[in-house]
Amino acid sequence: MVERKPPISVLLRAFNEGDRIARTLESLTDLGHEIVVIDSGSTDNTVMIAESYGARVIYNPWEGFGPQRSFGESQCKNNWIFYIDADEVVTPELREEIHSLFAMDEPDHACYFIRNTMVLPGDTSPRLFADYRKVPRLYDLRHARIKLDPSYDRIQIDEGYTSALLKSPQYHYSFRNWGHTISKLNYTSDLAATTQAKKPVWLLYLRLVSEFPLEMAKYLFVRRFIFAGWKGVAFASTQSFSRFMRILKMLEKRNQT
Repeated sequence: MVERKPPISVLLRAFNEGDRIARTLESLTDLGHEIVVIDSGSTDNTVMIAESYGARVIYNPWEGFGPQRSFGESQCKNNWIFYIDADEVVTPELREEIHSLFAMDEPDHACYFIRNTMVLPGDTSPRLFADYRKVPRLYDLRHARIKLDPSYDRIQIDEGYTSALLKSPQYHYSFRNWGHTISKLNYTSDLAATTQAKKPVWLLYLRLVSEFPLEMAKYLFVRRFIFAGWKGVAFASTQSFSRFMRILKMLEKRNQT
């Protein structure tokens, strides 16, 4: 039984997440002292649902992943931040592990990475032998903060301070369905092509022919999507094609300048 809430501000970014943000907010029960939702202009019932769970909702126009999260950090009342996307769910095991970090005193590290585990479209739990991505989610703003990179969430930790990886997973329901998968990957490849540093043209041409087969092999065998059957093959194909399109868009941009 949890006796007290840890001194954490829970932070979310949101935009038109009314169909799934309740599941996320439900998983955050007793995780921290406050929930702060940075909304970039939702036109559905996202704000209403967030406020019904006691969240403080603040509007901020979208300027990219890093800037939006950095703005959210500035709105939080606690030094410790736990960040989560509106399509993710904290497992009971992860919530207990976070509570245990604050049970006696301050946590030992300035930043904690979590095991973010993908759930495929239409599924309710991760696939067999699912891998995970290490993502920075729990951190002390006095010694760690998000970088202002519009394409990614990258953490900056002050010199002399350390990070650690938590054992328990968090589930990531990134894609509502296969159509949403394609549209979301198209957006992220556009963003990467627009915001990432220019690469040599010869490297882009080399990657244009190698990106898809190499990424396909990585997703199927290194990240073990092969164990998800047809869904794993479909997901590996969409991800690999998105990487290919990113290179193609980078070349297109270079040829236009």
